[in-house]
Parts: sequence; C-alpha cells; structure tokens
Amino acid sequence: MAIVATQDLDGIRTKLTGWLAAHLPAGASGLEISDLKIPEGAGHSNTTLLFDARWTETGASRTGGFVARVRPHGRGVFPEYDMRLQYRCMEILGAHSNVPVPRMLWFEEDEKLLGGPFYVMEKLDGVVPADNPPYAIAGWVAEASPADQDALWRRSIAVLARIHRLDWRKLGFDFLDRPLYGPTGFEQQIAYYREYIGWAASGRGTPDLDQTLVWLETHKPDDDRIVLNWGDARISNMMYRDFAPIAVLDWEMACLGPPEADLAWFVFMNEFLTNAIGLPGVAGFPGRSETVAEYEKHAGFRVRDLHYFSVWAAFRFAVIMEAIETLMAHNGMDSPGIGGMARTALAKVRAGGD
Repeated sequence: MAIVATQDLDGIRTKLTGWLAAHLPAGASGLEISDLKIPEGAGHSNTTLLFDARWTETGASRTGGFVARVRPHGRGVFPEYDMRLQYRCMEILGAHSNVPVPRMLWFEEDEKLLGGPFYVMEKLDGVVPADNPPYAIAGWVAEASPADQDALWRRSIAVLARIHRLDWRKLGFDFLDRPLYGPTGFEQQIAYYREYIGWAASGRGTPDLDQTLVWLETHKPDDDRIVLNWGDARISNMMYRDFAPIAVLDWEMACLGPPEADLAWFVFMNEFLTNAIGLPGVAGFPGRSETVAEYEKHAGFRVRDLHYFSVWAAFRFAVIMEAIETLMAHNGMDSPGIGGMARTALAKVRAGGD
C-alpha cells in the first residue's frame, strides 16, 4: 500500500554505494550493492529500501544486508516525520533492553542524497504478517496451524508487555515528552490528535470524529500510569521467525501514555483487518478476554478502562485513514473508501459492539 513516487533505483544505487563506502571501516574496498528494491506492501509513511552489499575488508570478502528508511517526500500521513526519533527509539531498545529490534547502524541528516533524512539498519531474516492481502486470509499466518497461530499471538502480547515494563525515564525516553501538548502522558496524545484531525481531513467536515473527540475528552480515565507507548502496536509491525517475534518495527508513533492505549490498538487493528471488513478471524488467535489475561500475566498489572481505550484506538485509526485518503487524493489516486470503513468501525466500538 506504499505511496511512493517512481524511483530511479539505478541512481539510488549509485548514491548509496558512495555513501555506504564512506561509512564502512577504513580500508574497506570494492563495495558493490545488489538486490536494491522497494518492498511491496510497505506502509504509507516512510520509503523503505532493501539492499545487500559485498565488499573487501582486510583482505577478506564481507557481505551484509541492509534496510534504509527515508523520510517521505512532500505530504505524508502525519504533519511531521522525525526520523531521528524512530532511530533513537530502536537504538536505545537494542542497547539497553530485551525488546527485540534490528541493529541500528547509521543515521543521515543530509536530505540531498535520497531526498530526505534516512537511517540504515541491519536486515534480518524473518517474515512479517501482510496487511494487503490481510494476513487472516492469505500468506504464512493464514496457512499456519491453530497452535502456531496461538503461539504467535501470545508471544507478541508478551513482547508488548515487556515494552510497557521498561523504565522509560531511566532508559532516556524523555525526548518523547511533548510539553507543548500538556502534562506528560495521555493528555498529550489527545491534544496532538485535536490538532491532527483538521490537518488530516484537509478541510473536509468530520462531525462524527469531532463528536468522538469530545466524548474522549469528557470521559478520560483518571489514570496516572505512564509507560513507553510503541504507538503502532500490531503484529504487522513485527518480524517473526518460527512464529516468535525477532523485531519490533515502526516506532514513528511512539509516545508516552497508559499501557491500555497500546493494548487496545493491538486488539483493534487485528479486529479491523478481519471482522470489521467482513473477513473471518484467525482461528488460532485467542479472543479478547484471553488476550487481556495473557497481557496481564506478563505485564504484572491489571488492565483498566479497555472500552475507553478501544474507542480511542478506533478514533485514532479513523483520523489516520482520513489522512491517508487526503494523501491518496493529493497523489491522484482513487480511494478504496477505507475512511468510511474506519468510521463505521468506530461507531460500532463506541456503541459497545467491539
């Protein structure tokens, strides 16, 4: 579903070759880049480049696989893209936690090379559940046994709980605090989306979203728990090997807030990609109550106000879908009507039909 301008891959290969050669250890020579491609099914947010490299170092042949994530050109899904924020999140997690992330290698501020700042990380050998076609009906998740599906879901929930148990202050995630939006925590998320909704819709009326935002503001739980929020917590942003997570990816929506904000998003996104669009669920995935129990077992605390945060998840998703429809129109592409489906899902969640 990536919205990416036509790329001159030969030109990019030439630029990357020179750039990477300058970042390899002194004395490395004969660098060649191969298998450069933009993967199908990449998200709307960043441009992703996959490539392999071969070079000689101290007389020995070396090889490596790499992934570059480049800030999008022009309008994107969000008003701003802080590529260094994403890099720092994974760099800290890789160095100081047991949350699995790719090894972060380099960050490049200069926009001239690829048209925007970018970072490069190690390419891992694993598989990612697809959004299109949805993993519930095609691909390795759908084809797996119910036992393997169950193991994938529970192991993923365990990793989510592991993220929430981290001491974000001690690890140095203070850069996620955005005091311009209010006190540290969930109030900042609400204030951000209060601004984001108008930008996302680009002048289109959104009365149902506006009304939901008022409901969210007036029913906000009195919860003082603040944890590291992954932000886009879902299995499609994890890489797996043998049905176990080996990497937690896509930290562009990272923030600080209650753990339920991530958990509700994790559950809602799976439900939207299955039941909400008329598809059967994954047979081996545990239901909502089992998921909550599994999460609580690993997190060590009780889940609170899940319905409220389910509405929050559905609202956030609907706003982001508005932004994607605006982006598609901006790029002259026909919308598949996903904004309407997202708002329908939001109405069902608000009514308690989630």
